Amino acid sequence: MKRLFIMLSNILVCLFWVWVFTIWSDTFVSHYYPSVVVLDASSKANYSQVEAGLTRLADETDSLIAMQHQELGPEGTPIVTYTLFGKGKLPSGLAEKVIEEPSRLSVENNYFILKGGLTVERLRDTLAGLGMTKMTALKPSFLGTLVLIFSSGSQALGIVIFCLTFGALTLIGHIPTLRAVGIRLISGERRWQIFLYPISSDVCYCCLGLLLGLSLAAIMSQFMSFSPLVLYMIGIGLVCYNLLLIAIALFFAGLFVIGIKRVHLMQVIKGHIPVRGIISLILIAQLLAVLVVSFGASRTLLYVQAERQQKQGQAAWRQEDRLVTLLIGRDGLDIGNTKKAIAKQKTWFHVMDQAVSEHGAILSRHYLVERDLQAGLSMLTASSSWSDYSPQGNVLLVTPQYVKRQKVEIAPDISEKINQLSLGEFVLLLPEHLKAQAAHYQSVFESAVTGLASGEGHQPMTATVSYTKTGQERFLYNTTPISYQQFLRDPIIVVLTPKSTGEQAYAFWEVALQNYFLFDQLADTQMLIKQNGIENWVGELKTGYHIYETLLNNLRREIWLMIAGAILGIATSVLMFNTMNLLYFEEFRRDIFIKRVSGLRFFELHRRYLLAQLLVFFVGLVISALLTQNPLMCLLVFSLFLGNAILLLYRQMRIENKMSLLILKGA
Repeated sequence: MKRLFIMLSNILVCLFWVWVFTIWSDTFVSHYYPSVVVLDASSKANYSQVEAGLTRLADETDSLIAMQHQELGPEGTPIVTYTLFGKGKLPSGLAEKVIEEPSRLSVENNYFILKGGLTVERLRDTLAGLGMTKMTALKPSFLGTLVLIFSSGSQALGIVIFCLTFGALTLIGHIPTLRAVGIRLISGERRWQIFLYPISSDVCYCCLGLLLGLSLAAIMSQFMSFSPLVLYMIGIGLVCYNLLLIAIALFFAGLFVIGIKRVHLMQVIKGHIPVRGIISLILIAQLLAVLVVSFGASRTLLYVQAERQQKQGQAAWRQEDRLVTLLIGRDGLDIGNTKKAIAKQKTWFHVMDQAVSEHGAILSRHYLVERDLQAGLSMLTASSSWSDYSPQGNVLLVTPQYVKRQKVEIAPDISEKINQLSLGEFVLLLPEHLKAQAAHYQSVFESAVTGLASGEGHQPMTATVSYTKTGQERFLYNTTPISYQQFLRDPIIVVLTPKSTGEQAYAFWEVALQNYFLFDQLADTQMLIKQNGIENWVGELKTGYHIYETLLNNLRREIWLMIAGAILGIATSVLMFNTMNLLYFEEFRRDIFIKRVSGLRFFELHRRYLLAQLLVFFVGLVISALLTQNPLMCLLVFSLFLGNAILLLYRQMRIENKMSLLILKGA
């Protein structure tokens, strides 16, 4: 059983590593090579100076330095290339950039040390001398990469379950050794020799599992074009996993050796085996199993609710599959209120103004992200209703094209007004059930929309109020990864444009660009970017439908991973129950038999043992309920574990009773 587990777990770990490095294919170098990240540079810094300075530095230190470039490809996806300084070649799988116009190259990039004795501190100092500012030096380590990979829910859940399962299998393997330990000690064997012998087979199995995992990775690399560096990292990951298994085996062997050492040899020969400490350890592991299963079950329920929310927009998104979202690159974004940052924000404002007026771009600014961040995961629900009609509540800020695309029914004069908004004007569309409070909402939203200005003087905003039918579901074009809701019922719709808010609202529009603004189609967007000369400012162009589908598939994958984790956690728990019961009867078989002969029943015989498990499960219930905020699901897991413990103990007692009868009959 243990051999099969080691083989299967190595295959699963290998497949997981392959999946991770497939996702990280473009950014993998960031997790392996030391680098300096440059976020800003002085106006005097240029590529020619950087080239001369880094070439000289590379020659002095006999190193190879690479500058990373990220450019927009013809399909809107980023293309990553590198420029080398020094003697050497790029690692396999990385592309070198062909430089045609050095003067147009940005120097605000990542700089990697591919080989040599150069340190990131000296590289940072050199870049600072060349005019670079706002720099961060990174020294990635494999341990840090492991923590990064396994720190999220499903990965952490998987590794904990694997460790618990292997620990339970190791304990089961030591039980036959415990039964014969007294005889083997009399025969002259040492304690460490007795309990280390089974580990030799574990080491052999781990070596076989490691070879199996490496062979699978090598085969997959032929089809997926992995670089040797990726294979190396997968190999190191598999080695670390198998070393972890061997460490667990050594830990339990050491516990048994220490336990045997504390018991007199004559008591060991009589069958008094020190397993109480091991049982206590298994009880702690059971507590961990309760937490793992409760967490997995609660997360599964949350992901199911999120998937239902996300899936509601599938039909609507299919009809809008041409709409494109824009991700701002490093050159197009500056943090703070500096003149340079404000200048870039105003440039984006004018680009968005042109996109709205000439190309029918859509703004769909909702406040679901703010709501969910404030309320937490408790707001995940399939309902689209929201009773809060404050300016950051059940409200949609949209451009005129939204009203047209979503066929919002409005009066003809309001439709004409929407298409001719001038500076200082916006249209406020209230659901009919708010008609009696129209004056209040007009005042509130005129103040709120006026407040969108960025501090250079406020443009007073005046609302034209109209009404929409009650009971309408409004599509949100939601591509945010925090909130999954795709519809709102009867929101207040605020219709405005960059032109109507004025340039003072440049910060509002620039913030909305990446998450709430959609361009009409890829070709028009690329032409618009080229017209404004901001190709270097754009990181990526993706269709909103692609982002939506990616989020939906990620949710479905997480659901299956959490379900698999919960099932494996329950299976591991059953294995630990069996292990604990075997050790329990090894330690107390004689006492249990005497009490049973004296007439005690099941719960009277095992009261203390069951109470210990009940206490552990109750502690697990309290902790998991506090962590997951889902007491009902945690209570269900608690009941499942408690029922499981009683049933498995009863089953083991039936087996022990049959053995006792056979012994009494002289078999």
